[in-house]
Amino acid sequence: MQTEADIALREYWLKYTFLTWEFWLLIILMLFPWVVWWRVFDRKRLFEILTYGFLVMFVSIVFDAIGVEFDLWDYQHQLVPLFDVFVVYDFSVMPVTYMIAYQYFNKWKDFIVAHIIIAGIFAFVAEPLLVPINFYKLLQWEHYYSFPIYFAIAVILKWVMGILKKGI
Repeated sequence: MQTEADIALREYWLKYTFLTWEFWLLIILMLFPWVVWWRVFDRKRLFEILTYGFLVMFVSIVFDAIGVEFDLWDYQHQLVPLFDVFVVYDFSVMPVTYMIAYQYFNKWKDFIVAHIIIAGIFAFVAEPLLVPINFYKLLQWEHYYSFPIYFAIAVILKWVMGILKKGI
C-alpha cells in the first residue's frame, strides 16, 4: 500500500526532476565516476578495492539515511524517487573517489593526507556547490560537521580492510 507521501514524492519527481537538466546532471554524476574508475583500477586488486568501495557505499548510505531521517538535511532532486538518500553520491561519487584513493595511496601517511584533502573537498566544495542548485538542503547541519565523518569513514574502513586482508 502506497502512502500519500510516496505518491507526492513521485509526483514531485516527475514534475520537477525527471528529464530536467538536474536529472541529466545526476545521470552524469552517477556514470562518470565509474567510467573513470574502470579506466584506472588495478585489476590485480579488483576484489580488495571493490570490497573497500562497497564498505564505503554501505556506511555512506547508513549515515545518509540517518541524516535524512533525523531531518539534518534533505535532497530536492533524486535520480530515482525510491530512496531518501542521495543515490548518486552514496553509490558513485563517494565510493569511487575513495576506491581510487585506496588504490593509489597504500602507505598510511599518504592515505591520511589524501583523505584530509578529499574530506575537505567533499565538505567545503562539493556540498556547498550542491546547495544553490537545490540538490542538497541543510536543515540542522553545517558543512564542517561532514569533514570529520568523511575522514573517519576512510580511515576506519582502511583499518578494517587491513584486518580482513590478514584473514582475521
